[in-house]
Amino acid sequence: MSDMNRNISDLLAYAKLHLGMDEADGVYLANRVLEKLNADSFEPCAADEGAIAAMECPDEVLAPILAYAKEKGIVGEGEEEFFTSDLLDLLSPRPSEVTAAFEKAYAENPEKAFDGLYDLGVKNDYVKFSAIARNKCWIAESTRNKIEITINLSKPEKNNKLTAKLRNVSAGYPKCMLCRENVGYVGQGRTRRNMRTIPLTLAGEEWFWQYSPYAYFYQHGIAINAKHTPMVLDGKTFEKLLDFVDYAPQYFIGSNAPLPIVGGSILAHEHFQGGKHVFPMFTVPTMKALVSPEPGVKASLPDWYNSVILLESAEKVALVTAAGKILDAWRGYSDESVGIIAETTAPHNTLAPIARKTSDGYQLYLLLRNNRCDEENPDGIFHAHKEYHNIKSESIGLIEAMGRFILPGRLDYQLKEVEKFLTGENTVLAENMSIHKDMVASLLSEYGNKLSADEAREAVRGRVESVCEHILENTAVFKHDAEGMAAFGRFLGVCGYSMK
Repeated sequence: MSDMNRNISDLLAYAKLHLGMDEADGVYLANRVLEKLNADSFEPCAADEGAIAAMECPDEVLAPILAYAKEKGIVGEGEEEFFTSDLLDLLSPRPSEVTAAFEKAYAENPEKAFDGLYDLGVKNDYVKFSAIARNKCWIAESTRNKIEITINLSKPEKNNKLTAKLRNVSAGYPKCMLCRENVGYVGQGRTRRNMRTIPLTLAGEEWFWQYSPYAYFYQHGIAINAKHTPMVLDGKTFEKLLDFVDYAPQYFIGSNAPLPIVGGSILAHEHFQGGKHVFPMFTVPTMKALVSPEPGVKASLPDWYNSVILLESAEKVALVTAAGKILDAWRGYSDESVGIIAETTAPHNTLAPIARKTSDGYQLYLLLRNNRCDEENPDGIFHAHKEYHNIKSESIGLIEAMGRFILPGRLDYQLKEVEKFLTGENTVLAENMSIHKDMVASLLSEYGNKLSADEAREAVRGRVESVCEHILENTAVFKHDAEGMAAFGRFLGVCGYSMK
């Protein structure tokens, strides 16, 4: 038990240094940890507080305790996260304490208050810091605009059919994975013991903020309606987004569209995504300045791959009004010459709004979307086309539109196998690689099979970058050609805007 004495001492020191544990609670918490280890004695040891203070996440202090628990049969296969989240929840401040500390810190410095809340999520392992660090990331070198590409090794791939199932409301408790009843919840194969949230008020409604455990970007968080209510898009949505950036001006905030295919993964519960990241599309130049009919509202078409209208104003009410008019016009707008049909047996036109706050006021990016399908494109006309599904078949939401592609983890292995065809090491396509048959043939036709390993890697990466760019072009309702821009101009005209 001598090693365990040291391990428990290290864990308690970690809790004091990173989780705000009061030393007066040390004996009580040590005994609670002993209970979870089926042990009945403990002799405190001196901990290396310098080394522990430098830890970015709790993996190192948890590892020997988890190993002991597995050796003693306390933790079975697949139960590791349930055990570690139980320990860290025990050592973390209670939800009410987190809220009180956040509000006190917010009164002094709002940005630092959010930084502290995020750090707590990392330190108590709700935000899976080490899992996120395994993701493979690079910046595209061959695309027209900068694109950030991530191979996500921490979450499974979903297709549109699986995403659609998440629209359904559970008959149980909680009603969905976003409900506030998930705080501290353990069940249905998941644990949220160590999750902590803070309350928000958006457009007079009760909301809350939590960080995403498998973040796609820095301080990736979710603003969630405290009431279980479906995703909606109306004038009040814009008001809520702008209220949020007033409260957290260091963050962007956006709402995925509220329709299948072009929407987020959980459409049964209203929520937004935001965080502390400057996406590539936020820095692109203006493609076309617009003459705005709205007093006090500046309008332009930024050079995104998607069809986006940027509205800017120092006045929230004017901005909400202008965005509402564009939304109303777009919902009923059809232009069959470019494949846009507003409604068949269901509505198809919607948009994804994204808000930011700058020194000059507010920005609202209105990302126009259409989810119509046809025989040629059963997964969506303005979705990633079938020839690109070997790279990504999931819905293209606001994160990709902003220039950060989240690619499935299977590609980490598969792309390495594709590279081997270009060096001559692979000559036969394995069954589990059949999805890449056309891409392999195309790359061999272009490069042959005599490349060096570095050349092969660059060639394959270049192809992935090209595919990501083409996917974004697929999702644009108005293409970046003469026909598409003329059609975009016609829609803008309906809204009262014109290109300068």
